[in-house]
Amino acid sequence: MQRLKRWCLTAMLGLTLAGCTQHPPHRQHDTPECMNYRAMMTAPMPPDAMKRLQARCEASRRPW
Repeated sequence: MQRLKRWCLTAMLGLTLAGCTQHPPHRQHDTPECMNYRAMMTAPMPPDAMKRLQARCEASRRPW
């Protein structure tokens, strides 16, 4: 019984540590326009200005 508890604890610890070592996916094409758009998302701005920032971000991601 003691061996089973120890094995379960070791397995849970191993799975927890293995899950913590995975890196989150990075944003591809992180352009200055997109960084500016994300920084301004919580700022009090008129909707049309926010749409322009979003359009600039999307345009900067397009391959040429």
